[in-house]
Amino acid sequence: MKRSIILFIIVSMLSGCWNIKEIQDIRYVTAIGIDFNKKKNTFSVFTQILDFSNIAKQEGSTPEISPPIWVGKSEGKTVQDAIDTLAEDAQQRLFWGHISAIVLSENVLKYRLKQSLDFVSRYREIRYNIWLFSTRENVEAIFLAKSFFKLPALTNILHEPNELYRQRSYIRPLRFFEYVAEASTPNETAYIPSLGLSKGHWQSDEEKKSMLKIAGAHFLMNHRLKGWLPLEDLLGMRWLEKEMEKSQVTVMENGEPLASIMVEGLRISVKKKSKEGVAIHVRGRGIMTEKVARASLSAIEKKTEKVIASEIMDAYRQGQQIHADVLGVNRWLDRWKLVGKKTVLFPYQLTDVNVDIHIISTGKQKNEKINLSQ
Repeated sequence: MKRSIILFIIVSMLSGCWNIKEIQDIRYVTAIGIDFNKKKNTFSVFTQILDFSNIAKQEGSTPEISPPIWVGKSEGKTVQDAIDTLAEDAQQRLFWGHISAIVLSENVLKYRLKQSLDFVSRYREIRYNIWLFSTRENVEAIFLAKSFFKLPALTNILHEPNELYRQRSYIRPLRFFEYVAEASTPNETAYIPSLGLSKGHWQSDEEKKSMLKIAGAHFLMNHRLKGWLPLEDLLGMRWLEKEMEKSQVTVMENGEPLASIMVEGLRISVKKKSKEGVAIHVRGRGIMTEKVARASLSAIEKKTEKVIASEIMDAYRQGQQIHADVLGVNRWLDRWKLVGKKTVLFPYQLTDVNVDIHIISTGKQKNEKINLSQ
């Protein structure tokens, strides 16, 4: 009898975990979107779900088919109410610990931002380091956008925005905790990158594809929406971003392109000059990637500096129109303040913009326009 009991205990120990769940038995939510209907006073919650079992099988090999994207949608009086409704017919358990991005509609930013942020902050399975985006598009269309070839949607900019930013530094992607930190200072402007859809640049065979892009940004103060600006009005933002890696400038002369300069290695100085006056000094290195017409190196440098200064002033003026610190000047004014309460200077007058660009390379060619007629 004693031997039978011992044998039973040993077999029980070797049988593994009773409650273990295989990867195909759980539905992993990879992104969550929140919209608000003011007329009905209800929230809409969108979830993007990917089949991780298929993704695991494709690792290290070329996928034969594109992994399917499932998007769930439900409504409720609160965000949690909408999630509970979504779980009614989810068939299997929904796991929220793998969410890497959250997308907020413009209506949420206008009417229910604090309530939406409160849900994300309290929900135990959602981490603080997820990417935060806004959109003026339909959230469902954003979640259904795929990546190149037959790769899973986890490789597009909704889930990996830093990869594109390293190559094309315009509007820096933002983590959820970064927004909360910036927005916690009274009267300081915070921004949220805005996702859009590009429908004309890429196609597979004969079919045009809708691809995700950063279309602009929403600006907020004290968690209240100040406005939205498109990317073309925010070109000056990149020149006051300390994490900017490289960004392209097209130099013009008499309305015609002269050269293309890749600017990198920024050194930024923002100083208070008077009670409301601010001076900005930007220095950086330039690499010539294209030259269309003849011009001296010094002339191209001066024109590059003029373009950058003009973009900074344009972004400043656009910010004035929506009453927001689009350039993030206050983040620079208090950057070295380690103790004490932050002082926010807004509105301010941008009295001086000084730009110094030193072109360190003209590429594989000397500073000459290639003559192809020979």
